[in-house]
Amino acid sequence: MLVPNDDASNAVDAMKASLGFDILTLSGSCPEAAADPVTTAAPQERRRLLSTTEGCSLVRTETHEAVFEGIDIIMLFAINEAITAVSHLIGFAGWWMSEASWKADSRHLEVLRRQVEYAITATLLELGILYTLGGNSLYAALFIVFGNICIQVLGYVIERTSDMMRQYYLLATGTLLLLPIIVLITHHADKLVGMDHALTLAILYTVLYLLFALHLFAHISYQWYRAMIDKDHGFQLLGAATKLGLTWLAVTMLHHTYSELGLPKLPEMGSGLDLEGLSMGLIIGTIGLVVLGFAALTQLPKDAEYMAITPLNTGRRGMTDDKILNQI
Repeated sequence: MLVPNDDASNAVDAMKASLGFDILTLSGSCPEAAADPVTTAAPQERRRLLSTTEGCSLVRTETHEAVFEGIDIIMLFAINEAITAVSHLIGFAGWWMSEASWKADSRHLEVLRRQVEYAITATLLELGILYTLGGNSLYAALFIVFGNICIQVLGYVIERTSDMMRQYYLLATGTLLLLPIIVLITHHADKLVGMDHALTLAILYTVLYLLFALHLFAHISYQWYRAMIDKDHGFQLLGAATKLGLTWLAVTMLHHTYSELGLPKLPEMGSGLDLEGLSMGLIIGTIGLVVLGFAALTQLPKDAEYMAITPLNTGRRGMTDDKILNQI
């Protein structure tokens, strides 16, 4: 990624992103003496001559074709926060107007609200992080979009089934879909130069998103965990920590880049603000919010009826005599 600099002829706005695809062109390069037999030969013979004629070489040219340009990263984060706020407002309103309806059928309405919200907001957040780290591949962006849709569909099915083994299979599949996105973001962070805390942002993203899977795994597996922490409360806490922590860390990193290079950027994040200290505060604060938040969740009341888990059947597998007799 080219970070902003004070060379007006080569200035790149780190707060603007573009999406496109790479075009690879292969061509032959030969000395003038060898050009005639190569250019007049048939295609197959030409390829053979390029590889055998003395002085000829295969030239590999890679160019980037932009499809979408001028994507405002800060605005993307702002839209994501607004969608999150509206989604939570819908949840609070539904709970307040009819708690019984909202909690009916294993909190089906809340599950729908949460999975739709996550499908949108997780996608926008991950795209914003990718753009912050210099990503510009349209294919990577599409993978994040469709990957998140698949993950949330799997999450919805996990919520709607009470079979433990099925939940394990679906959770493992969703986690495997998440891993390539983690690798993609970490790779961009590792290769990025000129921006502080890039790898820290990727690591914090990885830990927070894996905590979603760990929280769901613990809720499926352990009765003591279900009795201690309400599943929805855990998701709400992780969602708040993830969106607030990662969003503001990314925004601070972008502004810090401009500040270090002495470039003006309006609107300013804060005149005289210690952006390095703010970055560290956001990292520590996000970790503290998760740790102290889960400790506080243990003190909140739990819905004893919301235990949609069927314990593992450790008995004989396959068709038993009773099952066979019942089918006759």
